[in-house]
Amino acid sequence: MDKYLNKIAVVLGSRGRPHRLETFIESMWELADGLSSHKVYVYVDDDDEATIEHSKVLKKKYDHLVFHIGPRIIMSDMVNKLYPHTSEGIIFLGGDDLMMRTQGWDSIVIQTYKECEDRILLCYGTDGGEAVHTQPNFATHPIISRRWVEIQGCVTPPYFSCDYADTWLNDLANDLGRKRLLPIFNEHMHWSLGKSPVDMTYVENRQRFQEDNVIEKYQEMEGERQQVLNKLKEALIC
Repeated sequence: MDKYLNKIAVVLGSRGRPHRLETFIESMWELADGLSSHKVYVYVDDDDEATIEHSKVLKKKYDHLVFHIGPRIIMSDMVNKLYPHTSEGIIFLGGDDLMMRTQGWDSIVIQTYKECEDRILLCYGTDGGEAVHTQPNFATHPIISRRWVEIQGCVTPPYFSCDYADTWLNDLANDLGRKRLLPIFNEHMHWSLGKSPVDMTYVENRQRFQEDNVIEKYQEMEGERQQVLNKLKEALIC
């Protein structure tokens, strides 16, 4: 894996926001030091005609951009469908409502993982939404290593239709004592922060949260999460 540690895979699902997706990609590319090293992988629903059409424009405009078009699936499983297409050593869970604000963000991430011998580490940047997070020091868009993913068996657990995939990773990192805030600002342009309008993607997201009893489902998965935690602990180099 180490020969790929200089490369970052930014993985995300996007729906109904083709121009906001482009804005995120543009901000990330403009502020990266190693443009040729990284790739952005985007899962797009096969009924999202606007994003599919705009993906053709984006692929011509930006190198190292991969779109995977497939059926509409549970939110926390999108990045798992992208993962087999990646080879990079670092996995960054991005979002189509983000804006990268820090020059050289990629160099900061890569150097951090090079200094972590076992690569079992969750890193994250400030997102501007700290005041509304339900947990202190919460990583809304976690960054983990390929080794973490291989040990866990997935990028995020494919159970949660809304939220809580990031909570899973945060809880593991907190229990491991392997969580690090980086001097990176990846601004979350979320409606709850007054930084974007409430679009249909947000509306449907909140509906799923209520209808699917996501919190209850998360609590039911405690046993599996403990199993993953034990595997990660065994891989630690103290």
